[in-house]
Amino acid sequence: MTAPGPDRFTVERISAERFPACWALRLRALRDHPDAFGQPFDEVVKVSAAEALDQFRTRWDNGDNRTFGAFDPDGVPLGMTGVVREPRRKNRHRMSIWGVYVVPEARGRGISSALLGRALRHAREVPGVLQIHITAASHNTAAIRAYERAGFVRVGRLPRVDILPDGTSIDDDLMVLMLDGHPIAGCEETAPPLG
Repeated sequence: MTAPGPDRFTVERISAERFPACWALRLRALRDHPDAFGQPFDEVVKVSAAEALDQFRTRWDNGDNRTFGAFDPDGVPLGMTGVVREPRRKNRHRMSIWGVYVVPEARGRGISSALLGRALRHAREVPGVLQIHITAASHNTAAIRAYERAGFVRVGRLPRVDILPDGTSIDDDLMVLMLDGHPIAGCEETAPPLG
């Protein structure tokens, strides 16, 4: 996918060749936004380049799992996200979107929507996938609204999913997109209001 005009970018599957720049982007996301991601920067930054590439090849981009990046015309990554299929046989009807991130200086250009759209398109193409899950920090109303625009419904809240070093606790909103129209009646009413 390519966006036209002066704010051009492309959304592509991340390759092993582009992975190092995308790994640096992932580290930036974890460092700059610890309230938005479960992985702690101080743990992840200790992962060697070889270990990170192995993780990419065995988890991020293996089987039905994919990662996608948004790149400017010079190939600089502006954002990324991944989609992973549940590994257990009785859960293989589910995929989860993870790690949605766009650098602050590139926000407002439709990049997160394009990344999310590409990940959702991939999930819809995987045989047997009936629903897609995503979580968002409950205070991140912009992300939650973006996911709702993509068709996700909030179905609950997990309290204190993370506790930051300063003692701040982070709740996560659970969201689901049913690809087969399966009802989720009653769930919407249990999700706390935004804001």
